[in-house]
Amino acid sequence: MSNLDLPDLNWSILWDSSNCLICYTSTELNNWSIRHPYIAAGALLCIVGNPELILTPLRLAYYTCLLPFWLILWSFKFLARFILYIFGFRREGVAKGSFASQYQSRRYGGYVPRESTFSKFQAHGATDDYEDEEKTESIFAAPVSFITNIGFLFVLGREWGWWY
Repeated sequence: MSNLDLPDLNWSILWDSSNCLICYTSTELNNWSIRHPYIAAGALLCIVGNPELILTPLRLAYYTCLLPFWLILWSFKFLARFILYIFGFRREGVAKGSFASQYQSRRYGGYVPRESTFSKFQAHGATDDYEDEEKTESIFAAPVSFITNIGFLFVLGREWGWWY
């Protein structure tokens, strides 16, 4: 078995170049907002009203980076669900005549303890992870909207001469 020889990263150079890229991008955005203040204010106002315009691309990048992990996780989740289905744990409850029903009648009778493994298998077999749940607003929506509103006021204030 061969060892993979990876080069050492110079973290200080990587950090400096990242900072340089962020500063350059920020400067260019600022210069563009000086040349086109009303277009920049309109874009910022759209983001204030709908912060998902910014959050959706970030969320897509997040899911894209974690896609291999999610695929592996979903495959194990599907396998566990399939095994429980084979043993008799269904959405409607324990299937009649299955291994799970025989185990339940021999071991527990009519009473299944609340925190037992059998009750957890019942709950997992009865849940449907694939249904669409109601999506709540992101916790980042309010801060993004607030910061964008400050940017909107800054751009227009600079254009109207409130500050330089």
